[in-house]
Amino acid sequence: MAKKQSRAERDEMLADIAEMYYEKEMTQAEISKEIGITRSAISRLLTEARKKGIVEIHIRRPIWFDSDLAEDLKSRFSLKNVQVLTWDDSDRYEILRQRLGKAGAKVFTDLVDRGQVIGVAWGYTVSAVIDEMPEKHLTGVKVAQLVGVLGSSVHKYSGQTLVEKLAGKLDGEGVYLYTPFIVEKPQTAKVLRNDQSVRDTMLVGQKCDLAILGIGSTIPEYCSLFQGSHIQLADLEELQRAGAVGDVCGHYFTADGSIAQVAFHQRLIGISLEDLRSIPVRLAVAGGVNKAEAILGAVRGGLVNGLIIDSLTAARILELDGS
Repeated sequence: MAKKQSRAERDEMLADIAEMYYEKEMTQAEISKEIGITRSAISRLLTEARKKGIVEIHIRRPIWFDSDLAEDLKSRFSLKNVQVLTWDDSDRYEILRQRLGKAGAKVFTDLVDRGQVIGVAWGYTVSAVIDEMPEKHLTGVKVAQLVGVLGSSVHKYSGQTLVEKLAGKLDGEGVYLYTPFIVEKPQTAKVLRNDQSVRDTMLVGQKCDLAILGIGSTIPEYCSLFQGSHIQLADLEELQRAGAVGDVCGHYFTADGSIAQVAFHQRLIGISLEDLRSIPVRLAVAGGVNKAEAILGAVRGGLVNGLIIDSLTAARILELDGS
């Protein structure tokens, strides 16, 4: 009677078979002959190894860049760092955001260095970049939250979550802004801005060497603040009436790059416009043709000086600027 195999022994056998197949590149027929079980059994055991996590498969999809469009954007808007991801599918926005995350992580990894202060805003695309960032152990790095908290619950794309995640990947220190991003009354925002802990965090934000930013939109279906119920329809309509097409860190601007004249700004708690513009490297990661006007306004207004973008949107921005 055959001895019953323990769980540990079975997992060892699965690992042995997986090493033969994936590392030694033996065929299933060769493995079958060597260990004395059928080829179909080998196939089943390889499937079991994957289901148990003994084998993990990572697909590194290549991404391509359009250097001509990147140079056009650089020269047209006097930008420092530009990468244009080659992209030809305007209907797959979720996949585009993931690819922009990969491209942004590649650029950001090359820029970040020991002893720096790194500013982080919030947003889905910024989250995608940090998700794709490899671990890079640096000394003396601080990661500062540039805008307040979005609501009472923690979101994958909120500032405090992103600061914690990036600080962990860089072995850095997170500096958090424990205050709401948007409050109901300007007087409340003023009181909170004068709070010592808030002022201390803002002082760190003023020392940023680089920041990774998203660009928001005032088109309802592409406005994350509105879609996430962080602002009301009345707020969005106020911004639209003022000609606002997008925002960076809550600073709303028109298509020509001018800051929109709205009382809404007085209710926000985050980095000031002057301090934002003084950060040496302000790298925005954004894409999608529907965001073209917002991205154009951001670069025209000097809120960002680096851009990770897709080729369809880059071409549209150049077209809009030319017209």
